[in-house]
Amino acid sequence: MSEPAGNDASMEKIRQESIAAAEEAIRKASSRPDLHLVQAIQALDDTDKFLNVTATRAVEWYGLHFPELFPIVQDNTAMCRLISDLGRRDSYEAEGLQGRGMTDKKVEAVLIAKARSKGGEISDPDLSRVKALASLGLELSGQRDRLNEYVESMMKKVAPNVSQIAGATIGARLMAKVGGLDRLAVLPASTIQILGAEKALFRALRTGSRPPKHGILFQHQEVHMAPKWQRGKIARTLANKIAIAARIDYYRGSEEPSVKAGLMKRIEGIKEKYKEPPKRQERPERSQRRGRFQRRDKPRRR
Repeated sequence: MSEPAGNDASMEKIRQESIAAAEEAIRKASSRPDLHLVQAIQALDDTDKFLNVTATRAVEWYGLHFPELFPIVQDNTAMCRLISDLGRRDSYEAEGLQGRGMTDKKVEAVLIAKARSKGGEISDPDLSRVKALASLGLELSGQRDRLNEYVESMMKKVAPNVSQIAGATIGARLMAKVGGLDRLAVLPASTIQILGAEKALFRALRTGSRPPKHGILFQHQEVHMAPKWQRGKIARTLANKIAIAARIDYYRGSEEPSVKAGLMKRIEGIKEKYKEPPKRQERPERSQRRGRFQRRDKPRRR
């Protein structure tokens, strides 16, 4: 016997409603601001890498023509601006160099380097390519600054407490590592502490070496500026406060200044308590150690 046509119609209706509900859930999940923030911080990091490669290539290429300039300026973005605006080293004059954030002493050093330069001549096609690379580097630098401003403004809206504790870029990188604020909010502090150091952790588990004390959190000023013997304790405290801040941001969505105050108080306590490095226990001399493999003089049997 064949099934009634009414059953087929009701099953088709249920199917269509299920598909519509799933599409709406996907649409709603894709509209979450923290996911857009994850994409923004990843775009910022990619732009940073591309900027470094492009600017370095432009500076090295231009160094064939004016190699003495980079030791004086020592900033790829400033070098790209000079290359794009002035071109050949013959165009470097005191009037054109002043007003670019350079001191009088540095301007004088550039002019002396120009007069004594041992760089070769550069053709017009080569110079145009180098200037195009330098202009691309400047454009990427401006794009990077705009992305950084966007990340900072979005972090204050999406995760104000995490932004206050970890900083906007570090907090966004932690969210990007785990896939969003909702996942960061359910992670234990011990996992947050070593996010970004997974390779070192698995190597420690495999070889029995010391496990890592920090991952992405090493970028935090309080961690990387601290002495080595304090870094692990400060990173652990920072991870604890980030875990609390992420839960407040996700479940409550309001700013809680007491979390930041508690962090600073705890860090000051660590710095005060562990001022001096721990004393290493000196191992006894080899001749003083007694083990089962130690050689003993025994009388020979006759």
